Amino acid sequence: MRTVGRAIPRPQHFSYCPPPVVRTSRISADPLDILRHYALGDLIGYRGDELTPTVWQREEHRGVHLLGDVRIPRSQRRYVFHPKFEIRYDTAFEAVVRACASRRTGRSWVTPALVDGYVALHRMGFAHSFEAWCDGQLAGGCFGVQIGSYISVDSMFYAVSNASKAAYGQALVRLKERGFTLVDSNPVSDESRNYGEEWVPQWRYEELLAAAIDGHATLADHIPCPALPDKVRGGLPLARFVRKVAVKVQRYVGFDKM
Repeated sequence: MRTVGRAIPRPQHFSYCPPPVVRTSRISADPLDILRHYALGDLIGYRGDELTPTVWQREEHRGVHLLGDVRIPRSQRRYVFHPKFEIRYDTAFEAVVRACASRRTGRSWVTPALVDGYVALHRMGFAHSFEAWCDGQLAGGCFGVQIGSYISVDSMFYAVSNASKAAYGQALVRLKERGFTLVDSNPVSDESRNYGEEWVPQWRYEELLAAAIDGHATLADHIPCPALPDKVRGGLPLARFVRKVAVKVQRYVGFDKM
């Protein structure tokens, strides 16, 4: 089984890119806290070693897929649309997350606390899985968090070659058809750029995110799009204002104070 995580490379096409702004807030299993960080545009920071904790952070640039531009490279279509794969949504969410969390070597950014948090978000209707099935078995997939017409693709795995490509590629087509507008696809690889992914500055990402979370989209008619809880939505304006002030005065405030 192979997994793809979110260790973050720097964008290659910018002449200068400052180091990421890393916060010291560790990740908890509280689903509302996880949801709040997604709604604020934060990223799970993971550097791939055993000593560095997994924390919430903000990058100078973010990888996104604006769903007005979905293209499946010709060379990948035979894999993405291979008839041996049946694409399902939300039928094996926890299995997908745990498969993404398991790694052959090293430590996964999908910590036990995050597994619990994501499963709780799924039960609340805010987290979804895109699954590729083959011969009645889960062959690969990816998962992410949805708020309005925004959705993330946080990690993917495959147990059968090209299964994650099928799950991701067909999910992009489905997301566009169902009214989603913004996919958080960080990071952007050379291969994923061929699908239409791109880097945008963090400030632009937060603008796109603010518009998307007020939207409405569903993966399927039987899968609802829940409203952002008042406990989360109510704190967003102040948190955004504090961050803007902090940036202007070249001073960064800890996440636990926002």
